Amino acid sequence: MIKHYMEQGTPEWWGVRLGIPTASCFDKIITPAKGELSKSARAYAQYLVAEALLREPLEPERPDPYWIAWGKANESLAAQQYAFTTDTELEAVGFVTTDDGKIGCSPDRLIIGQRGAVEIKCPAPQTHTGYLIDGPGLDYKCQFQGQMAVAELAYVDFFSFHPRMPPALYRIERDEPFIKKMSAALREFLALRDEMLARAMATGFFQQANDNLRKVEAA
Repeated sequence: MIKHYMEQGTPEWWGVRLGIPTASCFDKIITPAKGELSKSARAYAQYLVAEALLREPLEPERPDPYWIAWGKANESLAAQQYAFTTDTELEAVGFVTTDDGKIGCSPDRLIIGQRGAVEIKCPAPQTHTGYLIDGPGLDYKCQFQGQMAVAELAYVDFFSFHPRMPPALYRIERDEPFIKKMSAALREFLALRDEMLARAMATGFFQQANDNLRKVEAA
């Protein structure tokens, strides 16, 4: 495991993720029920190849910007609330990759002295209410199990926070059989991505374009 320290969402953060499948998008690669390669895997591979070819992050689909701003404004308070509730110390980290750098994840916080992480959500009140009642369900299974695989964790705590409601805290334990299936699907996905990238590079266009760009950057 390799930790990269930078603020999430910055150009440096986007740069270290470039062309790499990340745990937050593992649901585009793997089916949460069976851990098999999903039908959307090819489209996600094309997305990553395009990033690698253009050497810049592509704009992902984003939810309502109001709630993005709300989440950013409340994340620090939520982290403090989690640390107080669980009597733990937290470490902020930008990005974590496997030792070979082929896959990565962006845990909101790592838990100091434990093999754990916390995934913080500061959603709309109706969404938070759903988490209070039903928990995260399968929506984040691939992401959480992916984080545990990449960052060598034993658990991920899902922590949903709203300042006017009680927090929703659920611990997701490491699922070794699922991680084994997921790892096989990821190897298949990486082979697909690499094949696509090689075919695109074989045109010669992108190599020449990258060479020209390097000359401009060096000037």
